[in-house]
Amino acid sequence: MAGLERQDESARMRARGIFCLEGEWDRDLRCDASVQPVLDLLSRCNNPQVPYIRRDIATKPEFEYYLKKWCQRMYETHPILYLGFHGDPGKLYLGDRATWVDLDWLEERLEGRCKGRIIHFGSCGTVAIGVARLKRFLLATQAQALCGYRLDVDWMAAAAFETILLRSLQRFSVTRSGMLAVQRQLRRDVSGLIRDLSFRMIIQPSRHRGGVG
Repeated sequence: MAGLERQDESARMRARGIFCLEGEWDRDLRCDASVQPVLDLLSRCNNPQVPYIRRDIATKPEFEYYLKKWCQRMYETHPILYLGFHGDPGKLYLGDRATWVDLDWLEERLEGRCKGRIIHFGSCGTVAIGVARLKRFLLATQAQALCGYRLDVDWMAAAAFETILLRSLQRFSVTRSGMLAVQRQLRRDVSGLIRDLSFRMIIQPSRHRGGVG
């Protein structure tokens, strides 16, 4: 336990950047809703400050282009992939509901390229699918953890929760034990929001043993 505490103390000293890909939230282009205020808060008020990269996504080619960028070694400094889109179980909508990608599409493009990284689905209902399928996604991509919501969520409640979530991901190492520590901290500090948002975190199995939210 002491070794883990030292490891996590070291982890707190190095900010993990966030790589955010965000879709359109409204058909009316005059609507400027965005998750950027959450990222700005973390980049200005957290200690250490959390750097971020954010890009708008409206088409599959754009999405694929930036996923490839995120997987490059130069962006290992930004290991948290934040996908801010409308969603349904197993899906993300890039603009209107005519343009979408599913978990299979994402898995194909990220296969074997996410070691030491975390994927947060900031979308309604995307992870409301079987745990076995989500674990297969982790095994295929080698991501350390994925997380998201099983229901439609309130915007402000989700923004508050994600501020806490993304800060917690700064405090512990990107390992199985570190992600389990994040789970415990969230359950202790914001169990009500976890329940209300139907949040879950799935952790990379340790030789076929997985963590579930």
